[in-house]
Amino acid sequence: MTRIFALCGLLLALAGCLPPPVAETPPAVREIAGVLLGETVLAGEILLAGDVLVPRGSTLIIRPGTVVHIRTSESTKIDPEYLSPATEILIRGTLRCEGSEDAPIRFEAGPPPAGETIAWAGIIFAGGSGSVAWSSIAAAESGILCIAAAPELHHNTIEGCRYGIVAQKGSAPQILDNVLSGGEGGIFCWLDSQPPLLRNRISDNAEEGIFVDASSRPRLGRNMVSGNAIGLALFSRELPFDATEIVDNGENVRFLGGGGGQ
Repeated sequence: MTRIFALCGLLLALAGCLPPPVAETPPAVREIAGVLLGETVLAGEILLAGDVLVPRGSTLIIRPGTVVHIRTSESTKIDPEYLSPATEILIRGTLRCEGSEDAPIRFEAGPPPAGETIAWAGIIFAGGSGSVAWSSIAAAESGILCIAAAPELHHNTIEGCRYGIVAQKGSAPQILDNVLSGGEGGIFCWLDSQPPLLRNRISDNAEEGIFVDASSRPRLGRNMVSGNAIGLALFSRELPFDATEIVDNGENVRFLGGGGGQ
């Protein structure tokens, strides 16, 4: 019995000599803002602390599973490089959002400014190139805006944005297999844009699911457009579309410019 007590005392003494367990420190959140020159690779937890510009000749790569937290801003920009008073990701060079089905990229904005429903500007390709794949974008002025650009946009979820995807000024982005819902409008084609719109699901938008102005000629195929105030709004009666894909909207198809509706 004496030996047992002595052994217990020895074990307690040794335990007292051991250092206390060290709590694991969560990985630091990397903050980015401003002009990103050369090649920038983002992974893990990221804070978009302000506007980001990727200039011509530079590349931004966002790895699978990255979470981009967006700090909202009410300030009015005076720098002519930026296009919106709200926080934006402006691509004049190359952006590659490399999400995957198992590890999507998430863009998560903070609360919108007082009295607003839109928290940030979104991703803007202004003559830039690249791709956005398997990414989740919410509460933006335009989830993805293309100005004279042709990125590949596929398998993204765009929710609660004023406009989901906008193609303008001769843009021809590949708009494939995306889900766009719960905003003011889904996909907009303006100013001589010709994007292929294939296999997208566009639903529950307060205005148009797809809008096509008189100068644009998108290629429409196998999209499911439902639950919007207007499914498809367009000017040209010569633009091919499948009416069976545009169902259960407040108004399925509206021809603009005095062309009547159906």
